[in-house]
Amino acid sequence: MVMMPDRGPGALARIAPLPPFTTPEELLADALPLLDPPSRISVTDAAERHLKVPVQGNWQAYDRLVAPYTVEPQDISQSRLFKSVCFVGPSQSGKSQMLLSVSAHAITCAQAPVQIIHMTKTDADAWVEEKLDPAIEASPSLRERLGASRDDSTFSRKRFKGMRLTIGYPVANQLSSRSQRMVLLTDYDHMPQRLGPKDSPEGTPHGMALQRIRTFMSRGCVFVESTPAFPVDPEQAWEFDPAAPHRLPPVTGGIVKIYNEGTRGRWYWECPNCAELYEPRFDRLSYDRSLEPGAAGAGAQMQCPHCGDLLSHRHKTRLNALALSGRGGWLHESRQLDAAGRRLLCRIDDPLIRQTPIASYALNGAAAAFSGWDELVERYETARRAFEASQDDIDFARVHYTDIGVPFARPEEDESGLSAAALKDAACDLAPMSCPHWTRFITVSVDVNGSWFAVLVTAWGLDGRRIALDRFDLTQPPETAPRARDLEGRFRALNPARYVEDADILPDLLDRTYAVDGEDWSLKPCAVAIDFNGPPGWADNAEKFWRKRRREGQGDLWFLSIGRGGFRFESRVWLSAPERGAQNRKARSIKLMNMAVDRLKDTVLAGAARFDQGPGSYLFARSIEQERLEELIAERRHEDGYRKRPGSGRNETLDLSVQAQALAELKGISRINPEDPPHWATLGEMNRFAIWTGRAEPPQPAAEDPDSTDGVIEWLRR
Repeated sequence: MVMMPDRGPGALARIAPLPPFTTPEELLADALPLLDPPSRISVTDAAERHLKVPVQGNWQAYDRLVAPYTVEPQDISQSRLFKSVCFVGPSQSGKSQMLLSVSAHAITCAQAPVQIIHMTKTDADAWVEEKLDPAIEASPSLRERLGASRDDSTFSRKRFKGMRLTIGYPVANQLSSRSQRMVLLTDYDHMPQRLGPKDSPEGTPHGMALQRIRTFMSRGCVFVESTPAFPVDPEQAWEFDPAAPHRLPPVTGGIVKIYNEGTRGRWYWECPNCAELYEPRFDRLSYDRSLEPGAAGAGAQMQCPHCGDLLSHRHKTRLNALALSGRGGWLHESRQLDAAGRRLLCRIDDPLIRQTPIASYALNGAAAAFSGWDELVERYETARRAFEASQDDIDFARVHYTDIGVPFARPEEDESGLSAAALKDAACDLAPMSCPHWTRFITVSVDVNGSWFAVLVTAWGLDGRRIALDRFDLTQPPETAPRARDLEGRFRALNPARYVEDADILPDLLDRTYAVDGEDWSLKPCAVAIDFNGPPGWADNAEKFWRKRRREGQGDLWFLSIGRGGFRFESRVWLSAPERGAQNRKARSIKLMNMAVDRLKDTVLAGAARFDQGPGSYLFARSIEQERLEELIAERRHEDGYRKRPGSGRNETLDLSVQAQALAELKGISRINPEDPPHWATLGEMNRFAIWTGRAEPPQPAAEDPDSTDGVIEWLRR
């Protein structure tokens, strides 16, 4: 039944009229751009004509002189001679701006489907919201071509007159069953390098992108840009080859592999003094390495390898602009060698250029427009010195990848000198239950196994030196534990996963006292770390054990530790609650000491390899058996972490040493001021872990006052 509204004619008349029908002429006018042939202008010319970019909070016209090295790579994306364009460079060098420039050219000059692939869906949405949408809104030429329908502008698709711009992320279905004239891959090294099911991967993102452009034949192109993020492959021998002067070292994956397969272009400057061309690289920056990082960076200058002329940073903008005008610029490897066997260089349009379907470019961070030499040197020197002190290469590698734009090669380690016999020979002679004179605090590490607790006692100095005082196993449960003895009076084996009472043998570790050599003080451990991972059932018992210690007022002395493998953690040690309890129960309310174990193993083994007993060295008491020292070197470093050496046995000493390093760093060993150490790292009455062992000096006799007589108080005589 039709229901009629109870309204008067006047109310109905106020309803807005429907929009008029679209006429065929309007539909035809909207579709005509599809028939428009591509405009014969370059990507850079189109960007200067149509694109606005943010400059210090204001939208201004695109200027090729801001980052001149991006002109050729983005222009060559329209060439029919290459199927791929690859750009390797540091962060904040204008790489992502090339994506907008190429996209603007496709929107305004060469309408065809374009796809942009970001690292993740979250990053893709953020790029659309923070970069693409504001650029479209600020650029009238782009805004007027954007469709007016709600579905024409979404996070995953932009429909323009005559073309569509698709924004995706690296999964197999995003790079399958679609035809695109151009596929733009950004931050390539941070994408999964294999797409598709784990058991049957379909290929790399670059390889799958090449399949998407086949329909467009020579007009199709894949544009790849990224900072390098894969290290140099230690399994492949590599050295500089004059026949391949621009080749980067072999890496384990990522964009550098694509670059090495291409034309291998590098950015060159013309020296103002000798007019010779050279590549501005970080290793050609001249500065005083003995100064503090900030002072060293302030004096950094680029040195010409031909005449030795030095240039300050203020000349970089002018030299980049001159390079764009032909006095330098991009030079690629050719197919010709000179009489000495050295590869000749050429321009991208030279018919003798290296035959490859990939036009590849590598920019060094020293030439990047938005990177100052002072900051570059300061970050490099800070990371280098931290690496030399701790052998933790995370920050040092990051500087190579993001600041300089080159793959990182970890310095080769001489493992021949690090052996159990060498450690035994370098061991220190100490009296039982004593520690060196430089000791200021002591830690205890406990590794939980099925039937024993492995224990390591470590003494620490304020300069990072440490020495393993004791290494022993606890195998016998306490008398108070359930069924501690059988009918014949023999102790059973430890079973901490079943009996929480078995862990009651651990509190006695805090009562161990070590005399400081040459001092009238002894030290007790200030902290104990216990492995939270162990046999099934131990995690719950470990939490019960820790809560009991907290009720006794010792919660700040006991830490439950858990290891995290791999080298890609931002922090080395941090406290956090576990994500969930056992069997997916509610998350535990305790906090665990999380350890980036592979990063900490670098520091531990580097300290053990120092036999000079200097700052940061890792020493051992001679009383520790050699088989315990063999446990320290039971693993070998690989690209993704440490793994057991073939034929090696137990590795408890290494794990315990990592726990000790993590515990010391959590206490603040790297932040201690030797002139004003915290109370727990001093030999004095304020340290509750220090015990005075000297004898009190006899009281000194009072000096006789010639004006006094027989102890009579003078004022009584008055």
